[in-house]
Amino acid sequence: MKIKISFILKNFLLVLFAFLPTACSFIEYKENPIDVNEVHQKNKQTNFNDSNFLAYIKKNNFNEVEIPFKSWGIDELLITQKYFNLQLKTADLELAYIESNEKIASLRPLSSIGALYERGDVGDPSENLFKFGYTFTYETANKRLIRYELAFNKTQMALLDKELIHWKLRRALIINLTEYINNQELIQILKNKIRLQQSIVHMIQKRLTYGIASKVDVMRERIKFNSIQKELVKHQNLQLSITKKMASLVGLSLEQFNLVAIDIKKTKDKLTTSISRYFTDIDQTKMHSIALQNRIDLRQKLANYAIAEANLKLEIAKQYPDMTFTPAYIYDFGYNVWGLGIQTLLMTPERNKAYINRATLFRELEASKVKDFELEINNQVEELALSIQKNKEHELAAKKSLASKKLLISQLQERFRQGQIDRMDLEKEIFGLLDIDLEVNRATQASIQLGVVAEDVLQDQLFPTSINYGP
Repeated sequence: MKIKISFILKNFLLVLFAFLPTACSFIEYKENPIDVNEVHQKNKQTNFNDSNFLAYIKKNNFNEVEIPFKSWGIDELLITQKYFNLQLKTADLELAYIESNEKIASLRPLSSIGALYERGDVGDPSENLFKFGYTFTYETANKRLIRYELAFNKTQMALLDKELIHWKLRRALIINLTEYINNQELIQILKNKIRLQQSIVHMIQKRLTYGIASKVDVMRERIKFNSIQKELVKHQNLQLSITKKMASLVGLSLEQFNLVAIDIKKTKDKLTTSISRYFTDIDQTKMHSIALQNRIDLRQKLANYAIAEANLKLEIAKQYPDMTFTPAYIYDFGYNVWGLGIQTLLMTPERNKAYINRATLFRELEASKVKDFELEINNQVEELALSIQKNKEHELAAKKSLASKKLLISQLQERFRQGQIDRMDLEKEIFGLLDIDLEVNRATQASIQLGVVAEDVLQDQLFPTSINYGP
């Protein structure tokens, strides 16, 4: 008897060890500590002349004539951001993490194997008993397939999250770039004002020497001069702040970013030309169609609706209980006994109705969000269409003012040559006309900002590049 039991146990252990390699992958834990100093050094050494980055931009059909970068333009900034920005790298990892749930969702329920040996104290035929069992679960109503559908929809949501992160980073970079250009033009206007005001102060001081001006006149002009200088310093400090933001958005240190200058003229020409062309060829109906097709946040809400739909399917499928089967073999003092056990969870109608009702409400909620957001998009497009029309009128008025300024300066210079006005009067008049330059600058900046708003509303690339902003 003991020999028989020993034989059975030995064979069972062999079977158990045979299953062990399939149950264990023998994956070892590997420690991966983070050294903050090492991370700091790595971030500091990141640069746009890296060989891997140069290979990347060539692969993305970037103009080889402009490699390596000689200046920052909108194309150079955007492609550098796509490669180096750490938020985008984090979004890639987050997507991969969520996508791994698809594999997990498609797995079947775990099965189990076990053995039981019992020995009694009395000397009857059941003194020694050996039991071997195997348990597995049969899922009904395609639950595994529905779980996979739910995980797949969550992956699509994560993909849209990544796409939206990229789009928002792109928008933030363009906003800061336009602010940099606008601020640089204001700095130039202020420098022109300082040059003219300095000349005026110098002439007033000469007049004071000859007794044809008072100290009050000199002091008044010096106060104006100091006020303009303070304004200039403020804008120069602002320029440094904007530069820091752009460096962070691109994914480089400020030191590396400043190695190349921003080509303001080329970038501004590209922005204004792209906006003008885009606004000429578009109407409200077309804008609405583009927005519905492109808006990532709308597609996110549709993806949430798909998740709610799959969740409802799963709750309905859970009405049908899964069956757990337990075939078993028992050896009892020479007797061989085979058995089959069947188990299932008892689901109550109240429980089923409660969970299905909650899932139904969740689907209705997500559907309502889609409808509400579509109305919001429609209102945004209507507002954008009105803003485009007003912007055209503003630009036209600014161009007329600039033309009038040029004509007036020409007339003033002619009067100066004829001796009708002196140099100080001429320069004071020209100084006052610099306000028209500010008006033109505001009109141009308003047009560019409207282009950025249009990109955000339509999520269409008004400033076309070779970069893909999809997955």
